Amino acid sequence: MDLRFYDVEHGDSCLVLSQKNEAVLIDCGYNSTTGFKPSEALSKQGFGSRRKLHHLILTHPDQDHLADLPNVIEKLKPINVWQHPQLTLKTIADLKVTLSKAQEAYLAGKKTTQELQPIEVSRSFQTMKLRQFYLPIGSVRDANDLSLVTFLTEERFTVCFSGDLTSRGWKLLLENKAFQYMLRETNLFVASHHGRPTGYYEPVYEYLYPKLIVISDKEQSKGRTVIKRVPYREHAYGVKLNDGSFRKVLTTREDGRIRVVVKDRVWEVSTSRSDALKKKSEASNG
Repeated sequence: MDLRFYDVEHGDSCLVLSQKNEAVLIDCGYNSTTGFKPSEALSKQGFGSRRKLHHLILTHPDQDHLADLPNVIEKLKPINVWQHPQLTLKTIADLKVTLSKAQEAYLAGKKTTQELQPIEVSRSFQTMKLRQFYLPIGSVRDANDLSLVTFLTEERFTVCFSGDLTSRGWKLLLENKAFQYMLRETNLFVASHHGRPTGYYEPVYEYLYPKLIVISDKEQSKGRTVIKRVPYREHAYGVKLNDGSFRKVLTTREDGRIRVVVKDRVWEVSTSRSDALKKKSEASNG
């Protein structure tokens, strides 16, 4: 599996390529500072014309995850679009309606136990297995908990994309035994809510201990005070990068674009920051 995490500031976007080049785009935020848009970058690589974007997965109905959605649909022409099955988000214009619908459903009244249960869907791709978990729309009071938690597995490697799930969402999903199992199987974890404390729920790490954690983020501050981040380094084994450094957590804020290639259980990990430093070192030594 080949994963390419793009630097889209406070947003999310990752391209996943299977060993047979089946392409999956997870979310489609963009970088307003650099002007990077996944629709433009991937169309230049031939997606939407000579190459197929087989799947587009929308983990969460929020602007920073979907900012480039209209262009992605138009230029990349994804064959399949996967999202929370109880939502019908086709354009950014649907966003406010979607979030309002979730709030109204929660406030509508008491729900039965069955209506609150996490739901699982599974699909088989060419060489990858897709398993997704979500909460019924009537069980959430925070629209972030509409996040479609997605696990992609190829051979013995599993990556988890958790969207913007909050601690309450994690608590509800942990009631599902299959969800617990998939957390145990996860090798690469994409931290929820851009690494913020609101997306951290400590009991999750009774099941989850991946090799690497990736955070898609930009520096968050309130006045002069930098918002405290979660100590994710306590919850990962760590990997060696191509520049020789050993890391447990990578962030787009500090590392730029991140690429992880896993084949036959061998990891190759690089970042645009480490690549630039490596080239600079090689040039000075040469």
